Amino acid sequence: MTYNDSVPPPVDDAISRVVDVTKDGLKLVQQELQLARQETIENLTPVARSSGMILGGGVLAAFGGRYIMDGLVRLLATIMPHWLASLLSGLGLTAGGLALIRRGGEDIQHINLVPYKTINSLRKDKEWLQQQIKSKLI
Repeated sequence: MTYNDSVPPPVDDAISRVVDVTKDGLKLVQQELQLARQETIENLTPVARSSGMILGGGVLAAFGGRYIMDGLVRLLATIMPHWLASLLSGLGLTAGGLALIRRGGEDIQHINLVPYKTINSLRKDKEWLQQQIKSKLI
């Protein structure tokens, strides 16, 4: 038995087509999730690197700076009051630590975490799925 354009296909055939399209759609969603996961990892790698720079700058400023400050204060105390030597040394080390922290923060601000590849792919998948549903139901 054949069907012409004026006679709709049987309900079982239409349901089967919808099930096929749904399975294909679910497979696409799984692939898109995998793409989003990969893209997120790619986007977060520079964030982790910049965070490491911030942490390293903070550790350097806190620990290494203490030893440098002690030596610098002793040296400057030979030509100025001890309190002024301590103040100037502290200001210099703080400025260096803040510069490293600022650099890491600026690097993080320029990183875009939006998964554009996934978004574009999902748009295409949506259009494809809509076409499939229309073509299989007609």
